[in-house]
Amino acid sequence: MALNLLVVVRIALGIGILCGAGAGHAQVYRCGNSYSHTPCKGGQVIDTAPVVSDPRGPMSREIYLCSAPPGQNYWSSAHCAEHGWRIERIERVPTHISWEEQVAAARQAHRSALQPPAALVQSPSPAPRLPSPPVNGTCTALEEHVKALDSMGRAGSRYHDLDRVRRERKNARDQQYRLRC
Repeated sequence: MALNLLVVVRIALGIGILCGAGAGHAQVYRCGNSYSHTPCKGGQVIDTAPVVSDPRGPMSREIYLCSAPPGQNYWSSAHCAEHGWRIERIERVPTHISWEEQVAAARQAHRSALQPPAALVQSPSPAPRLPSPPVNGTCTALEEHVKALDSMGRAGSRYHDLDRVRRERKNARDQQYRLRC
């Protein structure tokens, strides 16, 4: 009985897979901001065919810079672990050139990666000098004025008085900011 049930389940799964494979080729329509399998007014047919890879094969491949135990580095087409070596770098090179040209391209890419970009080599321009705070005590006087306004605000008063205190405090803080206190 259990064997027959298993056979039935496998057949049902096979039919489901075949039906699902046929549904993958159904047309898809873009209807505004949504997609549908049924045509709609003004709908556009969307190409859902799988992307076919280049028939010429891959245009590039990876080669590995391996470090062997005596401290020598070697370029290899196989992963370094296959030789028992440590990997130092992986470079992607074109496949349509010879091995020597691939190694030369990888060496050039490795050298250019070791050199810092030209923007980092140039000496940085000096930072703009900020004006120093006034030495005549303006910053100290503004800070004392803000403290006095804060105490008036905590003391409470009529609404229009508190509004004036708030405006004066904001103006004092803005002036402190402009003076870089």
